[in-house]
Amino acid sequence: MASLARLLFQRFADSRDEQRYRLELRQRQTKFIRALMFIGAAMLSVYVILAPLYLSLAATFAVLLSTVAMAPLLAFYAWYVGRPGYAANRWVEIGFFALMEPLHLYYIYTLHSTGVTGWPFYGVLCYNQMLLLSFASLAFAASVRQFLIWTTITVAMVLALLVSIGYPSNVVAYTTAFYAPFACLVGYINWASDDKARALFEAGTRLDAEKRKSDALLYNVLPQSIAQRLQSGEAVADAFPEVTIVFVDIVGFTRMSQAMDAGQVVTLLNAYFHKADAGCDLFGIEKVKTIGDAYMAVAGAIVPTPKPAKAVVDFACYLIGATRDISREFGLDFKLHIGINTGPVVGGVIAGKKMLYDYWGDAINVASRLEGAAPPNGITVSQATYDATKDSCRYHPPRPVTLKGIGEVPVYDVDLG
Repeated sequence: MASLARLLFQRFADSRDEQRYRLELRQRQTKFIRALMFIGAAMLSVYVILAPLYLSLAATFAVLLSTVAMAPLLAFYAWYVGRPGYAANRWVEIGFFALMEPLHLYYIYTLHSTGVTGWPFYGVLCYNQMLLLSFASLAFAASVRQFLIWTTITVAMVLALLVSIGYPSNVVAYTTAFYAPFACLVGYINWASDDKARALFEAGTRLDAEKRKSDALLYNVLPQSIAQRLQSGEAVADAFPEVTIVFVDIVGFTRMSQAMDAGQVVTLLNAYFHKADAGCDLFGIEKVKTIGDAYMAVAGAIVPTPKPAKAVVDFACYLIGATRDISREFGLDFKLHIGINTGPVVGGVIAGKKMLYDYWGDAINVASRLEGAAPPNGITVSQATYDATKDSCRYHPPRPVTLKGIGEVPVYDVDLG
């Protein structure tokens, strides 16, 4: 019995999913329910128009009276289904159809009493009740339990009406045998619709969860604004007039890695990159990529930074300070070369197996060359970066350096005190 109840009255294990499912389905059903109310109103209007042509004055008045009583209910219900509180109110249909049912029965009795159809009362009753059940099946969206309650009540009311009128038991039994299976069929359709809607909702929930995971992975690789542009189908290419670029490299990494096993090398790089990533977050600069033991970051591009050149120099000083912790943790003489340059760059995403927002331009090449010119645990900056930070950072006097492909240029080493 318990398993049958679970099958009939399905619920999601998470109550929040259940509530969200009911709200979403009932919100989607609003337009269909309003259409049903319009169809119902149209049917009543047709009956009112045709009544004087076929019915007596008394019968016409009775039809008009019952129609006038039902019309406000239809109008109110059609209005209410569009209100904010409708979707959360799972019992409104019970109230609406509980009021409609006696009016509907009176309407049927009025039609039968005219003798126009030539059908017995229980035939007219079953026919019209089946119409009402079909209407209700859609109105009770995501409400199998409520629909079953209402259907049971209507079956009981129909049988009670027949008995009270005085129909013999064989007529009551015949009507029951005719009407009850149809009620079960409509109930099954209501349940099957709910079951299908639940399956679609569950599939949609899983799809949303997978999309969130894939978006999280994409946002881990690319800045969110860039990822969203890619998802919209835009070709991502940007020009930035003034960006500060930093390259960081471990001093003697090749020799160091040869004296360590693979696991130790990976652990060391993880510790180093973790410190660098934390520094990027701390100073508001953008990590671009790592190549071997090299680390590249920029400021003043897609991630807004108030004073990009100053932020990058502060980041570099932070990393030099972090080398002491890494040296102590691994028992190594861990040092870095750091080069910084400021200038125009182009950024964009090149399609390929690995998604990356990268930067290109002469300013990038200069920063890379400056990293090679930096002393161990030193920070070397270009003239452009020096000009942007000389009022807020301390530097040693300039020294000439010959950079490959560029020639001799003055560079400045940050005074680390």
